[in-house]
Amino acid sequence: MSIQNTPTKGPVYFTDVVLRDGHQSLIATRLRTEDMLPICEKLDRAGYWSLEVWGGATFDACLRFLKEDPWERLRQLRLALPNTRLQMLLRGQNLLGYRHYADDVVNAFIDKSAENGIDVFRLFDALNDERNLMTSVNAVKRNQKHAQGTLCYTVSPVHTLDSFVELAVKLEDMGCDSLAIKDMAGLLTPSTAEQLVSQLKERVDLPLFLHSHSTSGMSAMCQLKAVEAGCQHIDTAISSFAGGTSHPPTETMAVALREAGYEVNLDMVLLKEIADYFKEVRKKYHQYESAYSGVDTDVLLSQVPGGMMSNLANQLKEQGALETVKVSK
Repeated sequence: MSIQNTPTKGPVYFTDVVLRDGHQSLIATRLRTEDMLPICEKLDRAGYWSLEVWGGATFDACLRFLKEDPWERLRQLRLALPNTRLQMLLRGQNLLGYRHYADDVVNAFIDKSAENGIDVFRLFDALNDERNLMTSVNAVKRNQKHAQGTLCYTVSPVHTLDSFVELAVKLEDMGCDSLAIKDMAGLLTPSTAEQLVSQLKERVDLPLFLHSHSTSGMSAMCQLKAVEAGCQHIDTAISSFAGGTSHPPTETMAVALREAGYEVNLDMVLLKEIADYFKEVRKKYHQYESAYSGVDTDVLLSQVPGGMMSNLANQLKEQGALETVKVSK
């Protein structure tokens, strides 16, 4: 196999999600801080644009299952990753909970998240209602951090490419620093990814990120087509926490894009060491392993987000209801 050493195209930047969405998707968000810290020195030198380390279900899981202080996790990761942007997923007005919170709570939470180490806030609303993002965008900007507006991609009679583009325009006008296409269930197809990125490039002047779960088996193809259309940032997971309801493997996409002539500033030797580390760590969490570790095309009908699947399956198992669901399915 040849790897092109002289880039002929622009750079592609990587965000690795192993410390948040990778383990949320595959082992029910159970990865403990003590298993993150030993590899941070190598993660910090690998060449990532950012590392997603907080938010999503990690706050809930720390408190509900791991008996950890999520704020202390963030502070420890900030100390252990001094040279890399730390990124979180925030549900807009919902913060990290499951209902709307008052503006003063949203402002205070974002103030403290920035103070404790978050650099990039990926802000989304499940209904793509920009009104639920205004307070959090303003709070992030007030803290002089990176506000990333998000398009929650799905397929329905009311979700069209035009509707996503119009939302992107509103997010740009709101003051967002970048835009993320968040394909949380892996419903995006390669051709649609190319079309959506192309239309976004025509209407907005912001860096574009693609976050796509591998559940349906299309995410790596989507990322390649999106990059070819002008998307410069992709979310991946180190290979030992990739695939299934997680994300495309970091190493795979790095080699594929380098071979295609793109500049990829990732250290492949360090990536192998990181993958080997997480391969061993994952064995400790075998009881939380998702049954959905391969391609599951049923998601094209069910539309269940990848980050929800392993948690849902584990909760059903704890209630003795998982087999009942499988039979009825």
